[in-house]
Amino acid sequence: MVQNVLLNKKGFTIIEALVSLSILAIVLLGLLAGVLKSYEIVVRNQIRDDAVKITQEILEEMRNSDFDNLPTSISPISRQIRNYSVTFTPEIDITDVIQGQVKKVSITVNWSYKGKNYSYTAETLIRRE
Repeated sequence: MVQNVLLNKKGFTIIEALVSLSILAIVLLGLLAGVLKSYEIVVRNQIRDDAVKITQEILEEMRNSDFDNLPTSISPISRQIRNYSVTFTPEIDITDVIQGQVKKVSITVNWSYKGKNYSYTAETLIRRE
């Protein structure tokens, strides 16, 4: 048995080596595409998380501010997330629920990432103390 293996001097031909390298290259390109897509999803989620944080910060500021003088607008907020500069544009909508006692505050934060527009909306009730 050992002699048969040693006497068999066949090896891989250049064609077999090229075919196996081509298959390996195709597999690696597929893996690279998967890694790039997952990176894009991670960045998009980090941007969304930042929008949620901004919305929560605005809501907390409004809860702690004077009931009669709630801000009606906030200037755009720019943040650097990984290699992307993102501008968040908050919009505030205040509606009286119970005249002079309770107000419904709705905050929508808009942003754009890779040509697509996204938004996040949060609502709360603020009452007079």
